[in-house]
Amino acid sequence: MLLPLPVARVRALSLENHLALATVRAARGNLDQLCCLLRVVYLAFYLREETAAGADIEPYRRAEAALDACIGRMERHEPCLMLDLELAAIERVLVLHDDQLAGTPKHRYAQAWERLQRFIASQQRSPIPAIPTGQ
Repeated sequence: MLLPLPVARVRALSLENHLALATVRAARGNLDQLCCLLRVVYLAFYLREETAAGADIEPYRRAEAALDACIGRMERHEPCLMLDLELAAIERVLVLHDDQLAGTPKHRYAQAWERLQRFIASQQRSPIPAIPTGQ
């Protein structure tokens, strides 16, 4: 459990995540791809303590906001499209998460996954703290 995830598993997870974004980028996305990307954002957020960029939660806020905007478009029966800035926000978190997956011990990944499952069961709006008022 102290070893990193197997290389084949890291590649498979990374491929799944990047394919979800590519599908959305190609205007062929649906709620499944958006849920995949949201899962990545939240897992990366939970794993961030392991990285040098752990204190900065702004990339996760931006990525979540981008996905929320796209989901809002779909709720209005608009196509599943993302603006360039939204795509860039998601890409940044995917790159951060790729680095996390490559160096995170199995037990830390399992802990983050458990936290994600608890968050989903809680029906809270987001695990990412809101921007404090007045900022």
